[in-house]
Parts: sequence; structure tokens; C-alpha cells
Amino acid sequence: MVYLRTHELVPGMCMARDITFFDSSAGTVVTLKSGAKLTDMNITQMRMSNVVAGAFIDSRNSEARVISSINSEIKENAISNIHSLADNFMDSSKGVSQSDIDAIGNTTEQLIDELSSKKDILINIADIKMYDDYTYHHSLSVAIMAIAIGLEMGYDRKKLGELGVAGLLHDIGKVSVPIEIINKKGRLTDEEYNTVRLHPVYAAEHLRARKLVSDDCCLGIIGHHERWDGTGYPRRLKGDEIHEYARILAVADVYDALTSNRPYRIPNPPNEAIEFIMGGMYTHFDENVVRAFLRKVAPFPVGSKVKLSTGETATIIRNSNDQPLRPLIVTDNGVELDLGDSSKYMNIVILGLCDADAARLIHG
Repeated sequence: MVYLRTHELVPGMCMARDITFFDSSAGTVVTLKSGAKLTDMNITQMRMSNVVAGAFIDSRNSEARVISSINSEIKENAISNIHSLADNFMDSSKGVSQSDIDAIGNTTEQLIDELSSKKDILINIADIKMYDDYTYHHSLSVAIMAIAIGLEMGYDRKKLGELGVAGLLHDIGKVSVPIEIINKKGRLTDEEYNTVRLHPVYAAEHLRARKLVSDDCCLGIIGHHERWDGTGYPRRLKGDEIHEYARILAVADVYDALTSNRPYRIPNPPNEAIEFIMGGMYTHFDENVVRAFLRKVAPFPVGSKVKLSTGETATIIRNSNDQPLRPLIVTDNGVELDLGDSSKYMNIVILGLCDADAARLIHG
């Protein structure tokens, strides 16, 4: 299996895993299944729709497959449901309805089922971020990551459901923020920044006024930008004053934001984003949440090439739940190294993805 940018694709290549994206020219969602052979039309659709990259069968190993954490149909339904709810949120004559919330709840239940049945699978950012980044896809990625963290923290079904709904809806208030502010490339003015800072309030108040979700769910939404040391917003809460759902969403939200294409900056490689999250323990993030997150996320996709501190390059064979930055690798010379074995390889560090694979994963 290899990760390729869309401009590297040629007809006849086979998909190594499912990929779902929104075809902006046709206004429809397209799903290409694992094993499907690419056509000229498929490639054009992917390029026109800003698909970041894809996983394809390596000609040297035609049986290789990447395990997908979430079924593509569930992703497609999730995006559709978030989109529909956002439209109603913006329409003052309608507002969000119980049927909108029921659809989001059903999607959450499906996500929980998928992730519960695959507890040993690490969340690979390439598996949930292979299309253009915008609010709806970001919300899905955050929900997936939040549920995975909740599972790791021993949440029961009820709490997972509330957390998942909060994840899917955490940014819905942004549809009330002028699009020119959301997509502004330069520095925001104080007035613009204060407008953006209100988006959690818009969402929570709208849902709470209609009694559509639990108070705990609303507290997760309104607090996902609060920080452990009290430097966040909108209420500058600190420590245990911040609802646990909000603490989980904060980690998932920042990780996905750092690894996403944004108008004002290029995305960070997953390993750098993980290092940022780790560095934020005790200041920005709850230590327990970060440790659960580190056991569930894979910074280096299996099959990708990385640079080592020894000057060599290697391929990722298997990721570690306990030490996400210390996977099992094989060097280009064929030597297998378990970087998690500190007694042997403590002096070897992964510096990052090789330039080609970094571009394939996050730049398109």
C-alpha cells in the first residue's frame, strides 16, 4: 500500500481502502470502495473536489490493505446529517428540530458501534481526513476522535452518546459567523476575534433553548475552547471547572485543526500535532484525556516512510497503542526495529515523515 497525491494517480490503480468525498461540481457524495480500479472520471472528481490523497495498492504487494476505522456509508450519512442540521440552524424560521437531533443521535450510535467493535485499532488521521477540510468534516473527525478517547476512558453507552453528539455539533455555531471571517487569511481584528469566540455560545444556547440535548452535552459544546489553566474562552474556566466532555473535545478539536488545511496556514504533520498536544498537558489540556488520546491515535500511517535521527529512512510496519511516536519500523536496508524497546533503540528518534509522504498525507 502507498499514499499518493491526486496528481500522481493514473487510471487502473486500485484503491487500498474506501474513500468518501463531496463532488463539488455535481453536488453529490462519491464513495470509491477498496479494490475499485480508478477511472479517468474518478481521478478528475478527486482533483476537482480537493481530495488530499489516497491509499492505493502497492504493485509490490497486491494483497496489502489498510483497515478502515469507520465505514464510509456512516461517514457519508454523518456529513449529510450535520449539513442538514446546519441549514436549519441558519434558518431563523425553522431552527434545529428534534428530527435533526434524532438523525445526529443515530449517527453517533453507529460511530460508537464501529469504534467499539474495533477497540484495538488506532485512529489514523489519514483514514478520516482524505478530503477537503471544512466545518462538517472537521466535526465528524472530532466526534470520531472524542468517542475513541471516551472508550479508552471507560465511558458507558450513555456518556459516549452525549459526547459523540457534542462532537458532531461542537462547531455548528460557526455557521452564524460571517464566512469572510472564518476564511480570512490575515490576522483577525479584535472585533472579528470576539465574534468567532462566541460560536460555542451560539450553538449551546440554540440547543438548550429548545431542550434538544442534555445539559452535559451543551456544557461539552460551550466549553470546547476552555483551557486547563484558565486561558480559554468563553468563560475562562480552569481545571475541573471545565466539563469532562469539553476537555475531551478540546484535545480532539486542536489535533484535527492542527492537521487540517486552513486559509491562514498549512497543516502540521500528525507527529508534530501530537507533540503539541503532549506539550499542552497541565496547561491547556487535562492530563488524563491526553494520555487516553495518546493510546488511540496513530501519527504515522502504516506503510508510510519516515526519516530517522540516524540519517536512514524506514517504513512503518505497526503502530503502538502505548507509545504512538515509537512504532515498529523496517529500515530501507531491511532491518526491523521496535522503537518501543528503549533498552535497544532509545537513541533512535523519528524526525518526521519523508517529504513525499508528508505531502501525500496532508498537502494533496
